[in-house]
Order: sequence, then structure tokens, then C-alpha cells
Amino acid sequence: MAHSSPSPLIYGIYREKALSPGKVEADAAILEAVLAGLRARGVRGATLTADDLPENPPPALGFLHLAQGPAALARLAAWEAQGARLINPPQAVRRCWRRHLPGIMAQADVPYPETRLFATAAAEGLFARDFPGPGWLKRAEVHAEGPGDVVRVHTREEALAVLRDFQRRGIDALVWQEHLAGREVKFYGVGPGRFFWAAFPDDPEPLPPKMAAPLAGLAARAARAVGVSVFGGDVILLADGRPVLIDLNDWPSFSRCREAAAREIVQHVCDAFHLDT
Repeated sequence: MAHSSPSPLIYGIYREKALSPGKVEADAAILEAVLAGLRARGVRGATLTADDLPENPPPALGFLHLAQGPAALARLAAWEAQGARLINPPQAVRRCWRRHLPGIMAQADVPYPETRLFATAAAEGLFARDFPGPGWLKRAEVHAEGPGDVVRVHTREEALAVLRDFQRRGIDALVWQEHLAGREVKFYGVGPGRFFWAAFPDDPEPLPPKMAAPLAGLAARAARAVGVSVFGGDVILLADGRPVLIDLNDWPSFSRCREAAAREIVQHVCDAFHLDT
């Protein structure tokens, strides 16, 4: 009597709680929606947390992860070296860190604000002698754990106060980024070219296609440059209408377009892992 082989297994890995400030449930919801969509196609799903990954990858067809911190990404990179298949690749997630984005975006011809990297320990003396000017101070590695990790400053005194707070909290590197006057747009994507959704933060409706198209092209170039295929970010529309990327995030919560995004991520996973469902 022939026995059917078990259906493929894919793990979802929840983001570290410290890196989901106020978004633990939203981050979990998009991952769970994707796993539910895969189960509907006959793919088994299981979950792990990025805060407690085993040393070696459990047997699975692949892993969908929201991890962002150095420890989890190092563990996942070791899994990848053992043959694990991951969306998004750990190295691509690292490339989304602010210390890496300016150079990568310059090579990809993606407009990006002037940005300078500082070691926190040395920045106080540098700012005292040569303050870059009004702008934003942001932690250089993982995205914000709280509102104090991304702060707009207008004066040297404000910058020094933020810097001392970074020092107190053990943040060892930061970026100064110029402030761009314009209107912010948040975007979400699944690629290459599968899904794009963008809207102003205060508007529940997505941008009309004619306005979204140039943003979709910019976001796609940025995502290809870092190597992420499930992504989101922020763009500033300047007064003349030109878009400038200010942030790129690996696997956001997709909270404003979760249902539609989950469907497209499911199909992307099936294609990437060659699932015939």
C-alpha cells in the first residue's frame, strides 16, 4: 500500500518583542495571515520566536522571518549556511540598517537624504566642534525600539541631549540625517513587481495609480539593491513632486493592507519555494 508523503512544512518566525514597539500584535498578524494562507493550500505551518531560536534549523522547506536584531540574524545566517531557505535573507535585512543604506542607495541611483554615520562615543566631541545642523538623529542599526530612537533636532544643544540619551542606553552608533521638507508617504511591497501599496499616513485610501507608479519604481530599485522581497518604507515627496526614500524596512506589519498583502506574500512564497499547490 502506497503512503503519501507529508505536506511541506514552513516555519514562521516572530519578530523580537523589543523590536516591535507597539506593534507586537500587528507584526504577528501578518505572519499568521500568511501561514493561514499557506495552510489553505496544503502547506503545514509552525512558528518560532526570534528571541529563542535553536542552534540548528529544524527540518523544513523554508522559513519566513521577521527577525531584525543582530543575535537573531547571526543565528539565521548560520542556518542559511547549513542550507536553510529564508525570506528575507539575513544579510538583506542587515542592509536595511541605516548605517548601510546611504551607500547602497547611492549605487542603486535611489534618491536618499544626506546621512552621516557616527560612533556614539565620539559624536559628542564632534558635535561640539562641528554640528551638522538641524536634522534627525537615528540609531544606526535596527529600526526604532521606541520614539527616542528617531528624534528630530534643531540645535546643537538638542542634539547633544539626544546623544547622551543614546549613550545612556548603550546605543553605540547613530546617524545624522538631513530633514527634507515635503509630504511623507508610507509604502508596502512584495516583489519583484508583485504588489505595491502606498498612502499618506493620515489618509486611509491608497494613492491613485498615476501618483503611486513612480514610487513603486523607486521602492523596487531600493528593495532589489538590498535584496529584500517583502518590504516597506517611507518616502518624502518634495515640493516639485520628486520622491526621496528615507527608510526601507524588511517585512513590516502591512497593517494598512494586510489582507491583500498576505495573499500576495503567499503566492510569492509558493513561487520562491517552488510549491505546486
